Amino acid sequence: MSEAEERARVVAEALSWSGTPYHSAADVKGVGVDCVFLLIRAFADTGMIAAVDPRPFPEQWHVHQAAERYLEGIQQQNAHEVAGPPARSPQPADVILFKFGRVFSHGAIVVAWPNIIHVRRPLPVMVQNCERTWILGRLDKKFFSLWPRG
Repeated sequence: MSEAEERARVVAEALSWSGTPYHSAADVKGVGVDCVFLLIRAFADTGMIAAVDPRPFPEQWHVHQAAERYLEGIQQQNAHEVAGPPARSPQPADVILFKFGRVFSHGAIVVAWPNIIHVRRPLPVMVQNCERTWILGRLDKKFFSLWPRG
């Protein structure tokens, strides 16, 4: 399978979660999911990564921690940091992490830059333009990719 096909499969799987309500530490399509599990399920259910389960974790862990747990989890999946705009236009299925609170604690998948798919309380899984969504546009960001796959 080509890189473009792999990326398209990840995006399609993420989009299939559209409308699923936010629920911390959940991963049931149509019932509840959080941003960590949206990423895990989109990549694991398409065979891009092995399934992982980071539970248990408290809902507001990022407010009271200095440890970059989300960032470390992304890096453990062989994702490597890539440049973001303006140096590089993010590609479909790239992962973008946002810094909420003290650490990088919110993740999304690029659909077609600048559109991302993500979920955050109290909203369901949805596609949004992250440059026009006021809070996301203002946060520190890091971009990651699994490609090239080695």
